[in-house]
Amino acid sequence: MTEMNRTIRGTPRFLLLPFLFIIAASGCGESSSSGATGESDNTGGTSSTTGGATTGSTSAGTGGAGTGSTTAGTGGGGTGGTGSDSSGTGTGGAPSSSPTFHIFMLMGQSNMAGVADKQDSDQNSDERLKVLGGCNQPAGQWNLANPPLSDCPGEKGWNLSTAVDPGIWFGKTLLGKLPEGDTIGLVATAESGESINTFITGGSHHQMILNKIATAKTAENARFAGIIFHQGESDSGQSSWPGKVVQLYNEVKEAWGVDYDVPFILGELPAGGCCSGHNNLVHQAADMLPEGYWITQQGTNVMDQYHFDHASVVLMGTRYGEKMIEALGW
Repeated sequence: MTEMNRTIRGTPRFLLLPFLFIIAASGCGESSSSGATGESDNTGGTSSTTGGATTGSTSAGTGGAGTGSTTAGTGGGGTGGTGSDSSGTGTGGAPSSSPTFHIFMLMGQSNMAGVADKQDSDQNSDERLKVLGGCNQPAGQWNLANPPLSDCPGEKGWNLSTAVDPGIWFGKTLLGKLPEGDTIGLVATAESGESINTFITGGSHHQMILNKIATAKTAENARFAGIIFHQGESDSGQSSWPGKVVQLYNEVKEAWGVDYDVPFILGELPAGGCCSGHNNLVHQAADMLPEGYWITQQGTNVMDQYHFDHASVVLMGTRYGEKMIEALGW
């Protein structure tokens, strides 16, 4: 895969706010944008523009891993920050004997929920990979992770209950580097056709996100470890979008009650579709996050003007996983 160039902006980072906290009709339909990314400070290269080139990531601080990437604070090793294992008895069979239960949020609209039909190769049988609820599985408990991972997406008239989402391939990729004895929990909150406004405070899906976090953090040995995010078609080209991404990150972190930062990885929107011009804003949002990264869509294809085909879902999920491994130092 093409590695990502990390860009560092000259503008100040957003401060974490105490109570700040995907395809709806828009100018793009599911909905083009402006903005630019800066130059990489460690490889001399420039980050990609519309349609994807190399992948990129941004955050202040020292250290880093891979090529063209730096991470904040401690250099991206471990899971970041000071550590904060949750207490509690766990829910629905969450692992209780593992040293750490690494929990990741999967957020966005339809390209995170999944649209392409799943295949046998998408199935998971590894008990170390769990999902909270998940489509066609009992809600409110930890189940064996199998697609689709969000709660039976199907808004806007689509039946996505037999789809594959990038989150399952993100999780499968993480398993290859998972510390011995540890387990992974996926908390999927993607909603098809929705603006980012529905996820932050005042939005129609905000409470659902808070409820899932409240359940997830009671799992024994739970540790909030990171976020992957694929959204923007419904907000394509809106200059306020990067700031709302930061608000969403801050509100998720507030709900988890942690005092450390985690990797937040954004995915570029598909090229050749409605909204690839929004990718400049994807890069900008990554620049504004304390541990922000983005992954390229280069080499992907769409089934229509909005949605990745099956091979592209697998590719994007794998890229999310590889970047998270790099960010966490696994």
